[in-house]
Amino acid sequence: IALDNIVLGSKFTKAASEFKERAPGRNALVLGGTGEVGREVIKHLMVSDAFDKVTVFTRRPIEYTGAHAEKLVQKPVDFENTEQLERDFAGHSHAFCCLGTTRAKSGADGFYKVDHDYVVNSAKACKTANVEHYSICSSAGADKNSMFLYTKTKGQAEDEIQNMGFPRVSIFRPAMLMCDRDESRLLEKVATYPIKFLDKLVPGMLAIPTSTVAWTMVDNAFSAPKKTPLNEAFSNSEMLKYFNEAQKE
Repeated sequence: IALDNIVLGSKFTKAASEFKERAPGRNALVLGGTGEVGREVIKHLMVSDAFDKVTVFTRRPIEYTGAHAEKLVQKPVDFENTEQLERDFAGHSHAFCCLGTTRAKSGADGFYKVDHDYVVNSAKACKTANVEHYSICSSAGADKNSMFLYTKTKGQAEDEIQNMGFPRVSIFRPAMLMCDRDESRLLEKVATYPIKFLDKLVPGMLAIPTSTVAWTMVDNAFSAPKKTPLNEAFSNSEMLKYFNEAQKE
């Protein structure tokens, strides 16, 4: 993971500094760190220097060449071993969940296992481990009552997590993710061209850079909640507006 073209802005760096002063000794964990949003979350966490430790739970190792590399810890993960998850998650105050696959890649059952079972299992382990703030990258249109598998699965996971009793849950619902994927997905690449065009007609509704999702997730973690418990959700357009306005400061 290289820190090429990362855009933070003065608001982000100020918020990170204030968080570190207000809440010293915090540790963050990342789930799904090899995915495109997860990789960006790791970048932003590491550059912020706001956490004493950033633990990435992953099935395959990542390479990180950037600031504060000594704070990055990598651990293997088994999302079906809840007791081990609880032990490994202990001592972390913040969790960033970016787990996800596709039906095309994993089949319907494999998709549900990752995007529901693994997400919910890890969230339960985080709750048992006393994680204070659980942030998750979900999807636009997430709805537990949806007739579509993708949005229904995302909505079910959201609903269960919001009812676990975390002090704070933050849900981020991006539309189409714009990035340079490591994996070549031809249909996705083809689809991005009309999406980019249409997004100019209805700005903020159809697409968002993965870096903007990550920026919003991490910057939001720096803010002090006005109340607890707190369940909050950010739409695609809200994330874009939040990021763009911050860059003007």
